Amino acid sequence: MKCGIAVTGRANPKLIERLAVEAERAGYDYFLVTDHFMLPNSNNHIDVWSFLPYLAAKTVTLRLGTAVTPITFRPPGMLAKMAATTDYLSGGRLIVGVGFGWYRPEFEGYSEWHENRERIAFSLEAIELMRRLWTEPGPVNFNGKYVHAKSAALEPKPIQKPCPPIWWGGHLPVSLRAAGKYADGWMPIGPRWFDESYPKPDEYSRMKKVILDELNKRKYPEEKFVFTTLINRTEIQTLRRDVEQYVDAGMTHFTLGEKAENEKCLQEIGRVAKEVGGSF
Repeated sequence: MKCGIAVTGRANPKLIERLAVEAERAGYDYFLVTDHFMLPNSNNHIDVWSFLPYLAAKTVTLRLGTAVTPITFRPPGMLAKMAATTDYLSGGRLIVGVGFGWYRPEFEGYSEWHENRERIAFSLEAIELMRRLWTEPGPVNFNGKYVHAKSAALEPKPIQKPCPPIWWGGHLPVSLRAAGKYADGWMPIGPRWFDESYPKPDEYSRMKKVILDELNKRKYPEEKFVFTTLINRTEIQTLRRDVEQYVDAGMTHFTLGEKAENEKCLQEIGRVAKEVGGSF
């Protein structure tokens, strides 16, 4: 089973950098950073799409991505370009974590807020445009209800073919269907990441079936799809129990949630890799 880390972008950027380097040394497969400008308890967040190319220059094998990018927060053509550049600079190591977005104040501060139905429709159009820009050889024209592009040319293309993998966040029914229809992985929050509103193992198993139904419809191989969840770091025995329960429920990748509040995390992620990740 592959293992990765998801770290909050509100942590000290230099500590996150050191954490990424240590994660690679400890054998983690991927390293994800949250994508926010503002949150209820802190507005001290680094811009992840400026930060990921920097981390790419500090690492060699570690896959890098977001957990997760609100798709409608930025113009989708620009997001596609930023992601393609990051994939190119990293040598094909990008994971594009996406979601519908939820925190209205940061949209109103830096972007534009849409109510749920519009935000969902906007997001699905955005994903279609992004995929076309990543994969189609010529200029792309797109005329949706929310998303528009006229003769948009994206070069250089991402190194990963056909495009960087998309991991979808969230666990509401619309997120599950979107993950199955459009993505290459599913990444909801789990224990201790935010609050108690996360899929427990029995719920996770039922939700996975919804995604599998959509994968079957588009003939996407189940074995290629990533099922993970963000399980926040705690004492080893509890963490191992959590991981075992989610593996039994159908999780295929273990993503360690890390707040990176101090330098102790640099040693703790190595311990988790040995004592938890090494068990699977």
